[in-house]
Amino acid sequence: MSSDVAPKKMRPSERWASYDDWNYGGMRQRLEGFMASINKTALTEHASIVLGSPASISEPFSAGQYWCCFELVAPDNRFLVARVRLPKHPESNATDADEEYLIQCEVATMKYLRANIRTVPLPKLYAYEPPGSVRAISAGAAYMLIEGFYGNSLQDIDHSIYNLPVSTQEHVFTQWTSFQAELAAFTFTQIGSISQFSTDTGPIIGAIATSSIDGLPTAGPFHSGWDYFVAVAEGLVAHALRRKRSDTESNQFATLGPLIFRNIVRDTEIFKNSQGPFHFNHMDMGIQNILIDDDFNFVAVIDWELAQSAPWEVNHYPMPIPLISSDRETAEILYDPGHKAHRNMSRQVGARLLYRQKFKEAERALERRGNPLHYSIAEVLEGRASRIYGLVGKIGVFHGMEEELTYELVRLGYGLTGPEAEQHVQMLGEETKGAITAGVN
Repeated sequence: MSSDVAPKKMRPSERWASYDDWNYGGMRQRLEGFMASINKTALTEHASIVLGSPASISEPFSAGQYWCCFELVAPDNRFLVARVRLPKHPESNATDADEEYLIQCEVATMKYLRANIRTVPLPKLYAYEPPGSVRAISAGAAYMLIEGFYGNSLQDIDHSIYNLPVSTQEHVFTQWTSFQAELAAFTFTQIGSISQFSTDTGPIIGAIATSSIDGLPTAGPFHSGWDYFVAVAEGLVAHALRRKRSDTESNQFATLGPLIFRNIVRDTEIFKNSQGPFHFNHMDMGIQNILIDDDFNFVAVIDWELAQSAPWEVNHYPMPIPLISSDRETAEILYDPGHKAHRNMSRQVGARLLYRQKFKEAERALERRGNPLHYSIAEVLEGRASRIYGLVGKIGVFHGMEEELTYELVRLGYGLTGPEAEQHVQMLGEETKGAITAGVN
């Protein structure tokens, strides 16, 4: 008898962490309350109808900021994923209508992409039960039933992609950049989310769909890149000021950074040259939303709720290879093998160069097929607008680095360093105190 037995494929739930890593800011209690209120039997019964077979639901689950996922498995090992809406994020100021619009746009986006593109891997949507539907009421929350894949997120496999063998990095980045370039080939005259789609009407671009905790309001559609970035900046500032008023001990640079970003958008030419047509972008294309198999092949890209047509400058180096330091600081670390950050920095720089190279290759492939991009993302990645946009998104995420990130914004936006940069930040800090006080009163 041959011993060459194919290894049993591992379903995603075998790596799902359930409550792990949620012990902060009341988030575990939010999940526990959700689990106590959800009717898993209702989800299982619906999945059984779709699968045409009895189904069982996984005990482990995967949770994000907005959704919780369960596996629903038939006896023959076919399976679906129930993506169930969590209660509103505690830091979100979105209305219920905003939340519903967000989900509506995600459903429309998935339908549009499946109808128009075959090279972008995304799950098939079998069912969507919106808030207020009979099945959503029975289950205790709005939910989707989507295609299940034998794969796990790249984040679950390895947080630090730059520590993988170069050949593996090359394989991952080839797929990653080809996917984004393929999406970017779809362009629109407006900036916004796909609010509706049918094969008769095509995609309809509506307001930006968001339940974002960074504070961007539901607004648009926008006709210029500059108007879009102004709205993003205003949302980030409003969110930062709200957090500062509720926590006066928080890092002052968590507030100053978004304010400086807003000033750069308003006062400089950096974002005013953002031109259409506007490309389609996933907007959250990080390692947490890429599903891979054991050989690092992409099997699906998930979480399309923030996808939209967008200015080209929103493209920036992703986690875990962000470009957050000045070129000078990076060079100093690279030229000093004894520096404590030398090893990580050299590997991150190498991964960034490879990522950009793969974008160039993906863009050339589109050109050969007669479908060139209107702008080169590989070139955009090195521009000031991309770097600034990527930086401000890390403030409040990279805890303890708010000051460093803020001064890098000042350098990129105004060319100020040393005492001049300190004076600029100090002056803005004095102005901010008045804004916070006014908001409290």
